[in-house]
Amino acid sequence: MKNLGKIMILSVLGFGILTGCVSKPKEGPGVRVLTYSSLGGKGGFLDGVAEEFLQKTGCALRIETTPGALQVLSYLEEPVQRERLDVLMGVDEILFERARPYLLEVDLIGATDAARFEPLLRQRIRKGFLPVDYGALTFIYRKQGEGAIPKPPMRLKDLLKPEFRKKWIVQDPRASSPGLLFFMFAEGLVGVRELSKTWLSLAPGWDTSYKMFLSGEVPMVWSYLSSLAYHASKGEQDRYGHVRLEEGFPLQVEGLGVVNRAGNPLEQNPCIRKWIAFVLDPATQARLVEKQWMMPVITGTVLPGPFQNLPPVDRAAGFTRELKDVERILSRFGRDVRGDGL
Repeated sequence: MKNLGKIMILSVLGFGILTGCVSKPKEGPGVRVLTYSSLGGKGGFLDGVAEEFLQKTGCALRIETTPGALQVLSYLEEPVQRERLDVLMGVDEILFERARPYLLEVDLIGATDAARFEPLLRQRIRKGFLPVDYGALTFIYRKQGEGAIPKPPMRLKDLLKPEFRKKWIVQDPRASSPGLLFFMFAEGLVGVRELSKTWLSLAPGWDTSYKMFLSGEVPMVWSYLSSLAYHASKGEQDRYGHVRLEEGFPLQVEGLGVVNRAGNPLEQNPCIRKWIAFVLDPATQARLVEKQWMMPVITGTVLPGPFQNLPPVDRAAGFTRELKDVERILSRFGRDVRGDGL
């Protein structure tokens, strides 16, 4: 969850992309991976895997990082930079739609490997996009202490009930990926104007909203199911619960794609397929869970202790993720909440 809320959704729609500095890659042949700093920087999932990857495959790993997923996309749009890259890693499905013109649109794995994926994630595999981790979104609520929620909502419309008025917080969809997914999920189920009358606040990002939740300002927050694993790691598993909405869990799926360059990169560079196999190895998936607080896509991955008692994610909420629909939803959100259109 290290990158939660840091993706500027305006960049998805083309309203100006910020430019970030890119760290210089390590020398040596192999596979060149572009990602954001919380995934590829110190303490992130990719930190320290280069030597292991080299020992297992004979391929050197070079990691180029930018401050966030927004700058990754900006960097990818430069033709001269694309010629130096092999793999884009860490974008979610919405940002993938923006990056799609620059990625190789082919099947990255075969049917045998696809069968190893968690059932809910198999349908998220598509040409050019391969899931590598995911987060299930829901409300996390306080079960004990002042302001605790004795009976959580069961469906989205329950948020309109008097007992939940000013008792929950969500993130601004124009600045937060979890917030955007919430309002895309709510589309057609409950209106933004109705919801705005009952939420306590519209937080600028996930970090801010969760700090408000932990400080006791609000007893329920839109977050990741894996937040429960974090609390379990602190011995706080009895204090917090999750809402199991009848509509299912919205999933934020992060993945990788192969940069489309001259020729066929997959044939020209065998290290790319070796890197894909390495990332999908259960041992590597377990490391990803531990470092990023996201969930693995491969069945049989041995989860770290705090994750082992997480509730099952057995139903994914269905809703549109196309860019034209994102733009429409955000524009209507602007009118309903801010009094203007985007």
